[in-house]
Amino acid sequence: MNAAIIPIVPAIQLKKILYATDFSEASRRALPIVSAIARRYGSEIYVVNVWSTLPYSMVGPEAVAILENKQEQDAKSDMARFLQTSELQGLRTTPLVKSGEPTDEIQRIVGDLQIDLAIVATHGRTGFRHLLMGSLAEELLHSLSCPVLTVGPHLASRFTNPREIKVILCPTDLSPESRVVLPYLASLAAEYKAEIIALHVARPDKKGGPDERGKELLREQMRRLFCPQVDPRCRLEVIVDSGHPAEKILDYAKARQVDLIGLGVRQAGPLMLSHFRQTAAYKVVLEAECPVLTYRGPARW
Repeated sequence: MNAAIIPIVPAIQLKKILYATDFSEASRRALPIVSAIARRYGSEIYVVNVWSTLPYSMVGPEAVAILENKQEQDAKSDMARFLQTSELQGLRTTPLVKSGEPTDEIQRIVGDLQIDLAIVATHGRTGFRHLLMGSLAEELLHSLSCPVLTVGPHLASRFTNPREIKVILCPTDLSPESRVVLPYLASLAAEYKAEIIALHVARPDKKGGPDERGKELLREQMRRLFCPQVDPRCRLEVIVDSGHPAEKILDYAKARQVDLIGLGVRQAGPLMLSHFRQTAAYKVVLEAECPVLTYRGPARW
């Protein structure tokens, strides 16, 4: 009898994790997840804070220099206290306090240090001094060369002490961009022996969406795309539904107690960021009760 041939899913290397923080309570929501991943993979964590110079329009150059120096010293003091949090104890951490435009600085760090994963918390509002979700996280998940794990304001309480990834949801519209994140999800599933749910949500037309025959054809197409990349020891469930994509994704994630949602997103480009706020991905990132892993696909303009 011939032994079954089990394809080997390449293991992702998470040797270097970038964790962006402004030391707020919102950013601290991500700490247990940062800690859990780093302990699992033996990662080094680069704890990054980027502070922006305030517009001191009513003072002279010497006073501006003094005030900016105080900002920098305050940031370094905040960082020193932040590194003492219990979640980071026993882990290899490297603090990086930078000044400038946050997106540019984080992009530079990711490239220079060859970061494997960036983690940022989101809160869904914008503001001059906020590092978190607003324009920054939107730009990061479209522009960074590494995957970005976002932790949103609606994170469920069960993630205060995460240990395992049991269920991964991978929404797909069957485009190459939506599937570019799959190798990362497949590797995580193999590492944690997790289930992957591949979900395709068809927007209903006047007829109400695909019939059962159409759904079966879509499911078969999804099996052909997903099965070669997923370790057969991990359960793969293929679902085709119809409705509003973001709402369906969030509904399935909640009903199935999903531990991670994986989304492929397009590379940032002209008008992309303003358009992104109208997409299902944006709504999922902001409203998901679990972490969301995004990875950008190739540009197409």
